[in-house]
Amino acid sequence: MTDVATSTDSLTAPLQLIRANVRVRDFHRWMGDRFLQDADHAMHCLLTECFGDLAPKPFRLIVPRGATCGVLYGYGHAEADALREAANICACPLQAKILPGHTLNSKPMPTEWRTEKQLGFETRIRPIVRRSRNAESCPGREWDAFQLKAMQYPKNEMPWSREEVYREWLSDQFVRRGGARLESAELRSFQRTRAVRKLRARHSEGPDAIMRGVLTITDADAFTTLLTQGIGRHRAYGYGMLLLRPA
Repeated sequence: MTDVATSTDSLTAPLQLIRANVRVRDFHRWMGDRFLQDADHAMHCLLTECFGDLAPKPFRLIVPRGATCGVLYGYGHAEADALREAANICACPLQAKILPGHTLNSKPMPTEWRTEKQLGFETRIRPIVRRSRNAESCPGREWDAFQLKAMQYPKNEMPWSREEVYREWLSDQFVRRGGARLESAELRSFQRTRAVRKLRARHSEGPDAIMRGVLTITDADAFTTLLTQGIGRHRAYGYGMLLLRPA
């Protein structure tokens, strides 16, 4: 399918929170037709093919266990009407069934934020640390932050819990990107998942965690950038989106 050209007006518009229903069975059928094995990679491809440069990123796909319908959230600069127009042009019939146009909704996010305001948040993260293959210790490209820290201690003497290590990792991400500081965070769920980022490419296994906590806005403009870009790596594949809630 042909990508939609970038709209200058959309890219300079206020940040939008996007929501849409996802028909899970049709999504899995499309994945099978395209020989896609990783749902995160598949959703990235689906959004790009349907919306082009207007595709929301970062995004979060939420599918309850055993459900036939999921929910997609995302941040972008295009409103729902612009996304529907793009999908009407570019989406194939099956893609249009996966993301029904009438379920696409958007709302503008605030353009001004009050510093020192506290907000609750939830985010899905892949808490990894990158190491070059030439590193003297722990060679390899990506390491689970918890495993990497545990390797510094004798077996069964690791003093930090997985939640504590991931909280430290998340706090460091806030410091690096700016805009907010982490006040508290708890690990809501954890699993190890396989990730494939290119068709027929080798998979990589890594941590897949959902953290929920409280942040404090430290810089209004930088906080908007933080929402726009997301947290950590793999942000184009369903990780790093900050879903906000009352503190």
